[in-house]
Amino acid sequence: MSVTVLETENLSHVYSKGTTSQVHAIRDISLKIEKGELVGIIGHTGSGKSTLIQHFNGLLKGSSGTVLLDGKDIWSDKKNIRNVRFRVGICFQYPEYQLFEETVYKDIAYGPKNMKLSDEETDKRVRQVLSFVGLDESYLEKSPFDLSGGEKRRVAIAGVMAMEPEVLILDEPCAGLDPKGRETVLSLITSYREKTGSTVLVVSHSMEDISKIASKVLVMNNSQLAYYDTVDGVFTHSSELYDMGLNVPQLTRLFLKLREKGYDVPTDVYTLEKAGSELLRLLGKGDIR
Repeated sequence: MSVTVLETENLSHVYSKGTTSQVHAIRDISLKIEKGELVGIIGHTGSGKSTLIQHFNGLLKGSSGTVLLDGKDIWSDKKNIRNVRFRVGICFQYPEYQLFEETVYKDIAYGPKNMKLSDEETDKRVRQVLSFVGLDESYLEKSPFDLSGGEKRRVAIAGVMAMEPEVLILDEPCAGLDPKGRETVLSLITSYREKTGSTVLVVSHSMEDISKIASKVLVMNNSQLAYYDTVDGVFTHSSELYDMGLNVPQLTRLFLKLREKGYDVPTDVYTLEKAGSELLRLLGKGDIR
């Protein structure tokens, strides 16, 4: 039986409300995120993705509407909002720029120490999350500033994981990484979710990345919720997603082009397996020569 961990009801946020520069950053968002899901959040720049996730742990408070964590309004007791931020952890884009301690150990331990955990529990968590992000204990006494870009990214993500949030939100975790680095980070995210059973939200511009790891996809467009469905369900709208200016996978673009040229092909193709199956079907019919 599925259990809702995070929910929004008619959530809206207006910047500069009541002024000539008033902007609706998000508008009337209602959604439910189930415990243990890996949800991809996609949308073009300015679509409302980043504003939305900052409401999930109370970094922003909606102009109207409600955010519920385990069924309880996160703003029902303002004194509890600090605890909410431990339970819903956000790792922002380019988190390596936020590293500041002398050693990797101290950087990862910063969150657990703020939670007033014991030294023993903090040490256990630091070593555990280091393995989650694919680094060994030889890194613990290194300066984070001596690491490669990809290693810094992993250490920064580990710092949020060490707080063991019920919901882990990663904002563009693959931004600026080379293809090998992207694959490494995506693999670490799926491995973390499988090992911990945590709910994970990944914000990305890349539908290709999201299609590889997500169980559901949330699409933002013009400050509103455009689609929220399984990966397959969202990809049935590939043409509309492409029109929104989203970076749909190359395979999907190929099948959209084939469709434009009159071939009888689906437009929700995003894996090599399905692409191969559809092309073999067309070749068998003699439709492609």
